[in-house]
Amino acid sequence: MCINMKKIFTFLLLFTILLHSGGSISKEEEIKDTIVVHGMVFHGRVMNLGPEKLSFKLLYSEGINHIAYKDIESISTKYNYHISFKRMDIEGRIVGIENNTYLKVMEGENERTIKITDIDNFVMAVSDDASFENRIRNKFPFSKGNINVGFEIESGGNQKNELDILLNLKYKKAEHEFKLYVDYQYDTTKVEGTGDVLNKDELVGILMYKNNFKNDQFYYTIFAADYDRPRHILNRWIPSIGYGHRLQFSKNTWLEPSVGLAYVATTYTEEIYPDKDFAAAALNLAGKYRLNDIPYINSLIIDGFLMYYPSLEDLGVDWVLRSNVTFTIPLFDFFSVKLSVNQRNDSNPDPSVGNNKTTTNLLFGLDF
Repeated sequence: MCINMKKIFTFLLLFTILLHSGGSISKEEEIKDTIVVHGMVFHGRVMNLGPEKLSFKLLYSEGINHIAYKDIESISTKYNYHISFKRMDIEGRIVGIENNTYLKVMEGENERTIKITDIDNFVMAVSDDASFENRIRNKFPFSKGNINVGFEIESGGNQKNELDILLNLKYKKAEHEFKLYVDYQYDTTKVEGTGDVLNKDELVGILMYKNNFKNDQFYYTIFAADYDRPRHILNRWIPSIGYGHRLQFSKNTWLEPSVGLAYVATTYTEEIYPDKDFAAAALNLAGKYRLNDIPYINSLIIDGFLMYYPSLEDLGVDWVLRSNVTFTIPLFDFFSVKLSVNQRNDSNPDPSVGNNKTTTNLLFGLDF
């Protein structure tokens, strides 16, 4: 009897030690994803699927690892994921990777092979993550974007207030793609003893629809609008339509030249300048280039666009040009810092204003 009591006591002691040392397996630890990279096995959770790399959070670690598909030998998940691709939405577990290009996904009892570059959205299923944020991402699986804000407040002999807001939204489902770009800048300066001086009060909004009828070709419709109070522009509207071609150099490097027709309608704040309307050619260029494995910053993304509308009636006399180049450093999967360089040029009738205007802004962004 004494021996049995000793055995029971020893068992309980060992069980308690295991329990407090992490020997017990919680529900979160039990459900984990597994990848094999160059023979090394990692456990954790797949956070995102990029064009060239998979984002993976290791178990018991706060950092995110970005692993190239070419380095992954195998992958299997115990979490279920909501995957959107080619007009389809499925939920399932990843059970393999093929040729660094295709994922094998088990949807119930059916196995699907999905090309990674066809995936529009990849999030954890609500059944495994019922948080508010994840429910929203599952509710709007085809939407992505970022909100960026920069500001400056200066006090002293001069009082300065500056606000910059940059918004990018994208909705893509199969061949249908919508993009919204909004850039607002406001800047006032007040010198002691004087009133406020308005340096900036300007807005550019661009709404674009693309029909990607082929992998490398698309039709587009753009509705652009802007105003710039210090440059006497009350409002400007530029609708346009056209055709574009995508030049894909790699999964993260591409250019999209496009051509079309546009109509430019401008109203000025000063009555001495008559409204200016003209038909124009639409010459556009958009692109993206990503550098990976950079020391200290890991990744650098360079993207931007150029929109040029020369008049078809008075070539070289009337025109509008918009351009943006943005340098982005992702700090986390949801947070980044951006340096944005903008040009807003047009044939402004006021000689004191001039045609050229370039602004450079430092912004902090939330990506979703």
